Amino acid sequence: MKYENAKLLVEKINEYQNIIIAKHIAPDWDAQGSALGLKEIIVNNFKNKNVYVVGNKLMSAGLFEDEQVLTEDIIKESLMITVDVANFERIDFSFKDNVKEIFKIDHHPNVDDYADNSIVDVASIACTQTVVSICEQNNWKISKEAATYLYYGLITDSGRFLFRKTNEITFKTAIKLIECGVDINEVYENLYSQPLVVAKWKNRAFNKAKFVEGYPIAYIEIKDEDWQDLSLTEEEVKLSLGTLSGIQEILIWFIAYESKVHDAVKVSMRSRQYEVNKVAAVYSGGGHMYAAGAKVKDFKDVDNLVNDLKKLVDNNL
Repeated sequence: MKYENAKLLVEKINEYQNIIIAKHIAPDWDAQGSALGLKEIIVNNFKNKNVYVVGNKLMSAGLFEDEQVLTEDIIKESLMITVDVANFERIDFSFKDNVKEIFKIDHHPNVDDYADNSIVDVASIACTQTVVSICEQNNWKISKEAATYLYYGLITDSGRFLFRKTNEITFKTAIKLIECGVDINEVYENLYSQPLVVAKWKNRAFNKAKFVEGYPIAYIEIKDEDWQDLSLTEEEVKLSLGTLSGIQEILIWFIAYESKVHDAVKVSMRSRQYEVNKVAAVYSGGGHMYAAGAKVKDFKDVDNLVNDLKKLVDNNL
């Protein structure tokens, strides 16, 4: 894939001493893998650059250590590269308004043109796929460490190559990263092996599933008391979404859960056929056609969301 602004990105990185890499709030592996992978790539392919990954970590509490050393003077003279962030408000950096320039790398529909320059490839299954395409176009070297971060994002956003937007470039990207030294067995073990308590939670969550009569829609409402005795993290709670996938009778599925991070009821939606991002957009969200997120005030709003999903199925939305 050839990107018009790939060479411009090189120019911008050369222009700045300090580069901040920001991902979306509540990061997934595509966001975090893109950020950490791109940091390693810049450090290894450019001389004397200070590169900072900012925002919250995926699987542990707290901010990345890079953010803790940033000063006001550094921020105001920095290039900020955003990865996997469609909307400005979802950039996970409190001082995003203070940077000197923004370069956006993404694979979501370009609904918010917040950056000074961008590379947006909506055909990519993952932002990490876009990052690798940029590397190949610019002849950047990808270390084993960078490749591993990127492979995490590629695997998770493609659903182990099962999701609809998986294409020829996706597999070529995987081959490229494996050639760079990724231990795929280690990645799969880290991603998909689970402690017994998580398996118990998934079973409990599935038993709470509600099935919408007359429609291929199912969902799980998750309140804090449903899982607190298991001492799970929010990321582990969200794994319950997968319990509804791969069922023939279900074409749209979602979870609605109380999020302390967002102080709201968050919704994660998936579909094998219907463009659920249309419904997500109505509820302060968005995303891909078949994988989207939203936010509602409380569980009472879930009924309204279900009604809108029914309209989607009926071709009335």
